[in-house]
Amino acid sequence: MATRQSGTKAAPTQKTTLKKAPVKKPATKVTLRKKLTGVSASTGQVTDGPILPIDQLERLYAIKPDAVDWVIQQTQIEAEHRREETSRVNSFIFIEHLLGQFSALLIGAAGILGGSWVATSGQPWAGVTIAAAVITGLAVAYLKGKTKRVA
Repeated sequence: MATRQSGTKAAPTQKTTLKKAPVKKPATKVTLRKKLTGVSASTGQVTDGPILPIDQLERLYAIKPDAVDWVIQQTQIEAEHRREETSRVNSFIFIEHLLGQFSALLIGAAGILGGSWVATSGQPWAGVTIAAAVITGLAVAYLKGKTKRVA
């Protein structure tokens, strides 16, 4: 077996630089549309904002001046619709959460009451098992749901 002598120096290590592989960017809507249809409607930025960018409105005004007012009116109508839909969805989510909590309360209470009844009827271990199974099931469902919302 070779041993290293105390008087010798270790060979210097060379650092190797890693080259980054080129990252392929996903196709944007415009390039995807160009690939599918062979025609590109716009090559500018795609926005999801409530109103078009100023430069696009200016170009539209140069082509058809009265269309700018129509676009702004349609944008206001769409914004009102979006706010109504968001409010409606938030209400349904709130109701869903309340119903879920109420259902969990009923299931937990039924499990504990059922386990208590079985325990007082002469089967204490069976009663404890029933109550513990129900509480454990609710805890697991709660924790799994919480990790789904975080991820």
